[in-house]
Amino acid sequence: MQERISEKFDLEQIDIAPTIAEIMRISFQSDGKPIKEIIDYGENCNKILLLVIDAFGYSHYIKSKIFFQNISKIHQNGKFYKCKANAKKTTPAIASILCGKRPEVHKIYSTGDVYKSYLKSILEMASEQSIKSAIIMEEKGALTFEKRIDVIKPIKDRKNIIEFDEIARESTIEAIKERCKLIVSHLRSLDKLGYTLEAIKSVDENVLKIIKAYGDNGLVMLCGDHPPHESKEFIVPLIVSKVS
Repeated sequence: MQERISEKFDLEQIDIAPTIAEIMRISFQSDGKPIKEIIDYGENCNKILLLVIDAFGYSHYIKSKIFFQNISKIHQNGKFYKCKANAKKTTPAIASILCGKRPEVHKIYSTGDVYKSYLKSILEMASEQSIKSAIIMEEKGALTFEKRIDVIKPIKDRKNIIEFDEIARESTIEAIKERCKLIVSHLRSLDKLGYTLEAIKSVDENVLKIIKAYGDNGLVMLCGDHPPHESKEFIVPLIVSKVS
């Protein structure tokens, strides 16, 4: 029997940044609300890794969960939430995740809009407060953080999206080894290839390898930026797990 997908949600993407801020004691202003259950759960964690998985929709994950073997284990051992996506496209959705404001407020709909914005992301506020932060994403997006945060790892766009995600994985592991305390990384295979076994396996194995490299006393968050573009739903999974 298939699980019935409800339109109700537990939290919104704009709640992620203020929740991170509370756990890491970062002074931060947003329109989202800190989620107490996650704050209590991550109380003793001294670093946070946020993996944004492109097109990671709630119903698509539930239906394909048997193939997400590693992510399913993380889900079972941690906290799982139905998270409202604040946008249907990657750039405004990631902006909402990182600045804690809805698109109609942050007005970041394309990469170029970042340069016009006066708003600061949780990464920038962390860096300003001496918490070493890093971003790993496609080159144009990553370069918008240049001279704003401690570490940027731009990845050139390419047709081979599996290769892109492998580079993102290795770059994320580099940031871990460089002792970054707040890391945001973007994996794209599901968006480009759909929920094929190749794409699912790529994302699932990359997440596992990153977490294995993460070490102790860390909090990992996995969140979709938006559901698949053909989907009519607006819910993405948020999985939160302690690494110890």
